Amino acid sequence: MGITMQNIHSLGKEELEILKKRIQGKVKELRSYVPKVGIFGVTGVGKSSLCNALFGSDAAAISDVAACTREPQEIFIGDEDNQQGIYLVDVPGVGETIERDEEYFELYRKLMPELDLVLWVIKADDRAYAVAEKVYKEIVRPHKERCPTLFVINQVDKVEPIREWNVKEGLPGERQQANILKKIDEISKAFEISTRYIATVSAEEKYNLEQLMDSIVDVLPKEKKYAVLREATEEVKTEQAEEAAERGIWESIKEFASELGEAALEIAKTVVYESSPKLLKRLWDWLF
Repeated sequence: MGITMQNIHSLGKEELEILKKRIQGKVKELRSYVPKVGIFGVTGVGKSSLCNALFGSDAAAISDVAACTREPQEIFIGDEDNQQGIYLVDVPGVGETIERDEEYFELYRKLMPELDLVLWVIKADDRAYAVAEKVYKEIVRPHKERCPTLFVINQVDKVEPIREWNVKEGLPGERQQANILKKIDEISKAFEISTRYIATVSAEEKYNLEQLMDSIVDVLPKEKKYAVLREATEEVKTEQAEEAAERGIWESIKEFASELGEAALEIAKTVVYESSPKLLKRLWDWLF
């Protein structure tokens, strides 16, 4: 159980150093974690443009996997030397090739325990996802506590009436927005999920990408929020997401340190603060 409920001043220098190193090790583990994100969806939904918009040009290697592809395509984005980055796993979509669906079901079963997050991309004008519903409910949903799924309705600029899209402002027209809301409701009912787990974007038009990243950070477990946001492009990061990510680090370390005792909790505050990026130190006022 370690040192319990001892005042920090009652500990010797060696004991304090041991506590500090344990906490520093845990902080480093969280801040350098390399997440693995599954990109699900059928051909033509815009997985490549979406990943590129969220994680940068290196994600261009993600392509809309052809229906004949049997294996997921995995790419690493980041700095291998510093052991920081993110894995994006492009997964072939179900429902395109009936004869291969059972094979894909098994592929999904094997892959799910490896993933930290699923971004399930659906085209705004898609209607047929009965097979996807089956896969989600039977294979993906059982992992939701450890690996949440965020459904991303892409290409909303193509929602009818297309001519209403405001090109200058990059926003949907009034009737388009009404139909987008209907699509959210449709997906929510079909997959039996809260609208919290549905985001609407147009990757090509760069519409709602910040809100999508906010949603990603929101649904991730506290210990993984920072690692995913760390690899996002600056254009899609918001103060809200940065605060949530730092809060996730703190909550995780607080939980870890509380098992080591009162003294560890005091040390943890200093260690986590010092590990924060300079620009984010301003966020710590509300934590303490």
